[in-house]
Amino acid sequence: MKTRYMLLAACALLAGAGAGAGDLAPSELATPALQKAANNAVARVYAGLVSQQNQVSVAQDGTGNNATLQQSGLDNQAFVQQLGQQNEANIVQAGQGNRAAIDQHGVLNNARIEQYGTQGAAHITQYGNGKTATIIQH
Repeated sequence: MKTRYMLLAACALLAGAGAGAGDLAPSELATPALQKAANNAVARVYAGLVSQQNQVSVAQDGTGNNATLQQSGLDNQAFVQQLGQQNEANIVQAGQGNRAAIDQHGVLNNARIEQYGTQGAAHITQYGNGKTATIIQH
């Protein structure tokens, strides 16, 4: 199941969810052993005195992947690509001009980037299974 999300926000609260149970065939719903976990992406941009021109992009291919992106501030960019199954990606940005990217290829990887200052840049790439990575910038 391939899913792509492109969200642009300016002074708004955005919430988007990935494919749900409605994407399963009726035969899959009737047989629990055949049910597929849906991919999920949620993006939130918090309105405030300075909360505009923030951008997020999520691309998911596989099943059971989860991406959560939260932004406040000005001109922040966050990108997530997940290929595989049951990967978890979280990006939190509060500040100005921050850039963050997470690329996950495999199964059960977990990545988190937090940026709270100005002009921060962070990129996590995970290949394989069961990897964990965290970057926190102030």
